[in-house]
Parts: sequence; structure tokens; C-alpha cells
Amino acid sequence: MKTWKLRTRFVVTFAGLIVLGFAGLALIAGQQISQGATEDFERSMEQQASLVARGLKEDLEHFHEGELHQTTLESTLADYASRTNTRITLIDTTGRAWLDSSGSPPDENQRDYPEVAAALENRIIYDVRPDSAGGTAVYAAAAVSEDGQALSIVQISTPLTHARGVVLERWLTLGGGVVLLTAVAIIAALWLSASLTRPLSQLRATANQMAAGNLEQRLPEDRQDEIGELAAAFNHMAEQVDAMLVEQRAFASNAAHELRTPLTTIRLRSEAIREGQLDEATERQYIAEIDEEAARMGNLVQDLIMLSRLEGGRAGRGQEQISPLQLAYSLMREFQPQAEARRITLTLDAPEKLPVQTASLSHMRIVLRNLLSNALKYTPDGGQGTWKIHATDDLIHHTITDTGQGIAPEDLPRVFERFYRADKARTRQIDGVGLGLSLVQTVVALYDGRIAISSPGLGQGTKVEVWWPV
Repeated sequence: MKTWKLRTRFVVTFAGLIVLGFAGLALIAGQQISQGATEDFERSMEQQASLVARGLKEDLEHFHEGELHQTTLESTLADYASRTNTRITLIDTTGRAWLDSSGSPPDENQRDYPEVAAALENRIIYDVRPDSAGGTAVYAAAAVSEDGQALSIVQISTPLTHARGVVLERWLTLGGGVVLLTAVAIIAALWLSASLTRPLSQLRATANQMAAGNLEQRLPEDRQDEIGELAAAFNHMAEQVDAMLVEQRAFASNAAHELRTPLTTIRLRSEAIREGQLDEATERQYIAEIDEEAARMGNLVQDLIMLSRLEGGRAGRGQEQISPLQLAYSLMREFQPQAEARRITLTLDAPEKLPVQTASLSHMRIVLRNLLSNALKYTPDGGQGTWKIHATDDLIHHTITDTGQGIAPEDLPRVFERFYRADKARTRQIDGVGLGLSLVQTVVALYDGRIAISSPGLGQGTKVEVWWPV
């Protein structure tokens, strides 16, 4: 099955509707114009009969008084007939035609014809009937009177084909207008279709180039209509795809790097153990390091799996009834030994009673453990960490502050990016791969919560706030 291009379909449809519309209107208007033109032509015969009668009055008076020869009257009659493009016949009051511009008056009596009978009564009408040539003619008659007495009847006639000629001329004018408007409509349709299909062709070409790997391609945004909005949306999509691919490449590179390091350590240590040339103490140390690196990889894989499940919509909200206070006390007991070992003062500021939350205990532990872990990791020995909890409206507000190394202003917008670690020179000795905050943000967003991180600057500590709906 042959498929027409969009431009062809648009032009054919648009121009076809215009042509059908114009043709229909032209047909209706043409019929009315034809009828009106015919009626106008027939009524004009009445006016011409009256004018010819007035023009011939003086000559007829002179003719009846014997002052004008018939030959002269015939010449005058022929002149009027030529100027009006009609046949003129003079009829006496008995109905006998006695003079004709064609040279031979009709033989039959004309008194019973409607226009002649009306003229004898000083009225002017027209009549349409067959003529002597076998065609159809229009007749009109007017009386030439003197002192109230009819001297003669002036009858004029012309074939109806003359009227049809006028109608045909008007039809041709109307048809020419339809053809002209159709041509204008086709030109307009071509221009409009080009203005619509050209951006689509450009969009197709740009999409094909992007599919081939050229992600720098963009559409011009120089239009203020729906096409311009489409171009802007396409460009925005292209930017998002480009950014996503860049993020994916960085993610793959960082993930590979984070996995390569422990794998290298494990391989070197296992090779040394396999060779059997290590003393017992070194062998135990290598085994412990292998265990640590395996745990590190396990945590990384678990974080990646959790991120993938959350962002892929495969991890729904939990429906457990959780006491924020019990969870807070549990996490404080977990981190307190680590804090005491580094002489960090870790305090919890919470009311005696908080609303029960509906969530997943695992999700809440992921968020709060990561934030507490970061507060301790980036706080030097002898520092302070404070966890404040309070309820506001339908939210539980957690605020965790520390006196640690802080975050530079230029790093704050990127702290939630995967594998991003601010001030790498300071943090490369600190455990972690940079997935914690990204995971925290994703979990909080799952519950329609909000998280914000602020810091006055390097060396001035950090504050993390989490608003979690009850």
C-alpha cells in the first residue's frame, strides 16, 4: 500500500477542502447569478422598448403627417436596432406589423401577444416565447402615443442566447475567481506544509545523528509556536540524555575503580598466601585484609543494588510502625563505642515522646546510619556531634551537626552525586566510596521527605537536616 508523505497529504487535504468549498459556493452563487442575470436582461428589454419608443415618437409623428418618407423611417429603425442589438418591429393598433428592422415584418397578427396587448393599455412588460427561427426570444413592447392616442406599437426582440451569453460571461468570471483562489490556496498550503514538515525533517535528521552517537546536535529554537516548543523539549531531552550518559559513564568508571582496588588487594594477598612464604603473623594480617576488602565490596554491591531497586521503582515504601526514639537509642548505642574510642562527644537531643512513623525500618536505618557515620568519619578526634530530633506538623525533623572538616561552597551542590567525595586529598584516607548520600537522598525522596546539607566552609563543620513525613 502506497503511503503519502505528510506534506502531500496536508496539501491535498487542505487544497481539496478549499476547492470543494469554493466550488460549492460558486455553484450556489452561480445559479443565483444566472437567474438574476436572466431576469435583469429580460427587464432591460422593457427599458429599451420604452427608450426606443420615445426615440421614434417624433419620426412617427412626421411619418403619419406625411412629412417623413418610409425609407427614412426604415433607416432610423435599422439604426436603433443596430445600437440596441435587437429586432424592432412597428405594429399598428390593429396588431398588424407594418415595418421591421429586418426588412420583412411578420405576417401573423401581433395583437394577442402579451407585450403588445399590454402596450395598447400603456403598460410595458416582457414575454419569452419561441421565435420564427425556431429558437427562443425575449419580447417587449411600448406604445408611441400622441394626445392619448396610440400612433404605433414599438416591439423589440432579441434571442435568449444573448442573455445566456451574459450568464456565461458571469460564470466564466466566477470560475476564474475560483481558479485564482484555488491557486492561492495551493500556494498557501505548500508554504504552510513546508513550514511544518521542514522542522520535522530537521528533527528526524538530528535524531538520526544523535542515534549515531553525535550527542552535540540541537534544534534551533527560533519559533514561538508549538514547533518551537517541540524543539525546546527535544533539546532539553537531548541535554538530559547527554547528562545521563555522562553520569552513567562516570558511574561505570567509578564503580569499576572502586571494585578494582579491593580486588587487586585480594589478589595480591591471596597470591602471597598461596606461595606459602609468609610468616604466621603476616599471613593472619593478609587474611584480615582480604576479609576487610571483601566486606567493602559487599557493602558497595549492596548499596548499588539498593540504589538500582529504589530508582527502578522496585522498592516500595515500608508499612512498619516504627518508633523514632527506639531507633535513635539503638543507633546511639551502636555508634557510641566508636565515638568514645576517638574522644568524640556524641549527644542525642530528643523529646520524651515522638509520633510513630510508618516506613521500612531498613530504609530508616540506611538514612540515619549513613548520616551518623559521616558525622563521625569527618570529625577529628576530640570533636563533637549532635543529633537533634523534634516533631513539627506531620514531620519528624532530624538535625545532625558536627565540628568536622566541613564542605567547601563549590562542593555543596555535588555532595549527592554518586561516587563524589569532596576534598579528595583529605578524604582518601577515610573509608567510603561516595554512595552514602546518594542512597540517603533516594530513600528520603521515596517517602516524599526532604534533605538539606549546609556548611559554613572548610574546617567549620557540617549540618544535615532531614524532614521525614510521619
